[in-house]
Amino acid sequence: MRWEYQKINLNDAARRGDEIDLLCDAGADGWELIDILSNNIAYLKRAHPDDALEPAAQERGELSTSVKPKYRDPVTGETWSGRGRMATWLKRKQDAGEDIEKMRT
Repeated sequence: MRWEYQKINLNDAARRGDEIDLLCDAGADGWELIDILSNNIAYLKRAHPDDALEPAAQERGELSTSVKPKYRDPVTGETWSGRGRMATWLKRKQDAGEDIEKMRT
């Protein structure tokens, strides 16, 4: 599988809005967060569009590219797959002392 990579300067977020909004927008476009460096540069990746699976392989259930959520907020419906950096909504609940295992799907 080939990957496309993108970097986002989160320091620019003050001009365009919240940095979380930038990352959420990227996620909605299929980008997966790899890392955020100390200089506030976020690195993301996604499968190259030319590497789409054959429809027949998808029908057989082979090589699924979608990641099922491991955690779901019962109130808002927000999810996190358990991959990469912990979702902000889940981190806030954990920091508030809530047992996040109760939100495991």
